[in-house]
Formats: sequence, C-alpha cells, structure tokens
Amino acid sequence: MQLLRLAQVPDAGEDRVYRHPRLSTALLWLSGAVMAASLLAHAVVAKWPPGYVFGLPLLLLMLLTRRMVIARFHPSNWLVRMNATDIYIQYRSYLNYGMSASAPSVVMVSLGEIASARLVKERVETPDPGKVGATQVQSLRYVDLELSGDTTELAKALQTERDEPAPVEKHWYGSSATLYRDYPVTMKGPKIVRIHWNVVPSAHAFLNALRPYTAIVDPVSLRRDFSHLKSLSPEDQRTQLRELAARGDTVTAVDAARQIYGCSLGQAKQIVDSLSC
Repeated sequence: MQLLRLAQVPDAGEDRVYRHPRLSTALLWLSGAVMAASLLAHAVVAKWPPGYVFGLPLLLLMLLTRRMVIARFHPSNWLVRMNATDIYIQYRSYLNYGMSASAPSVVMVSLGEIASARLVKERVETPDPGKVGATQVQSLRYVDLELSGDTTELAKALQTERDEPAPVEKHWYGSSATLYRDYPVTMKGPKIVRIHWNVVPSAHAFLNALRPYTAIVDPVSLRRDFSHLKSLSPEDQRTQLRELAARGDTVTAVDAARQIYGCSLGQAKQIVDSLSC
C-alpha cells in the first residue's frame, strides 16, 4: 500500500477507469438550462407571470449545480483505476478538485493485498429537509475491500482529508471558500476499506474484474434509519447527528438539529460542526 499525490498516478491507456458519468450529466444540465431560459423568455415576451415563478428557481438550480458538471470533465474525475497489478483509489471527492494537489489523495493497493471483496447495499431513511415530518429514502451501494496489509497510514490520511479547510478561490467579485463534504472512501474496521460506488461501470463490473485476483464474498444488505431522531435519548441523538455529518449528509444533519433543538439555522450548523470535531 502506498499513498500518492494525484499527479503521481500513472495514466496508462489500458487501465480500467471507474468515474462519474459525464455525457448524461451534461445533457441533463443543458436540458434544465434550456428549459429555464425558455420559461423566462416566455415570461418576458408573452407577459406570462408563471414563467418567472418556475423559471427563476430552475435557473438558480442550474447555477448551483454548474460546478458538478464542470467537475465531471476535470481530469481528476475518477474514483478507481485498475491495471494488471494494482488498483488506485482516490479518496478525495472529485467535487473538491480545487484543493491543493501537494498532499496525497490516492491510495495504491496491489491486487495481492486484497484478501476479499464484497458488494454492500444500504437503504437509508433520513428526514426530508424540504418537508417537515416527511422522510426520504436513499439506496446506496458500496464495495468493501478487506486488505491484508497495514492500513494505519491510510486511516490517518482519511482523517486528514476530513480535517482539510475549504480552499480559498479568487473571483472577479471577490474570494470564496467552497468545500464539499463528500468522502467516497471510509474505514469500516482495521482492515476494511469501504468505497461508495456511484460511478460507472457498475460495482458488479468492478468485482468481476477483481475476481481472478481475490475472493468475492456474498453481498450484504444494510438498513439505517435516521428518521426518528426526536424519539431518541439526547446521547443517541448526538451520535446519529454525528454519523449523518460523517456520511457527508450535512444538510440533513443541520435540518434535523433544527427540528430537535428548535434553534436557528446558524445555531444548528454550529451544533453539527461541534459534533464533527
């Protein structure tokens, strides 16, 4: 096992590369932008007020998601690279491509170090931030890799990545700092590396590629319920808020804290940030 900077990862043409889809995301974003422009144009030309009602929020959504589309065409948009002897796992989110490239953000694992691999399916219920009292359900997929080597340095690197401050970016209108709390790689035990698999090709394709080199064990299904926080003890509430934040679901954690403690948005964010320390 070895920690690498992104620039140190070899880019061989025959590598299997697993990344976030580009073309479908770009087409979806362009469709939304065209629809927003059409609604606003209709509102102006035809004096149709609903065009403003629907067009402006849609335009705002397109502006807020523009960075995600740009990130998918950035060279750092990949989660796993695999060749005949090693796999490279990027534990920095592709959305944070603006962070300093001087620190390691990739772990190289030789195929011989992988003792086993498995698919993990997880069903997660959380409070719906957009509707009081409602819940939302996510179906997530992970790949768990059981490693035979020492993972101490990787565990330290993953914690360092979570502690990194938001990079300051300069724009014509001033400076801003943006950091996405998206952590695609976690440790689920001293030897288990869990990779959040929301890339293409699928997790099944990756496991099939690993099959000649390691044991592929039976998949497991998990269920996590964060939708009944109010009924828990104060300690359990804090534990679940901390876990939501650690999963990268900060918006849901902040909204849940507002409902539990009846506080303002700023106070709820402070509560969640303090639990993450």
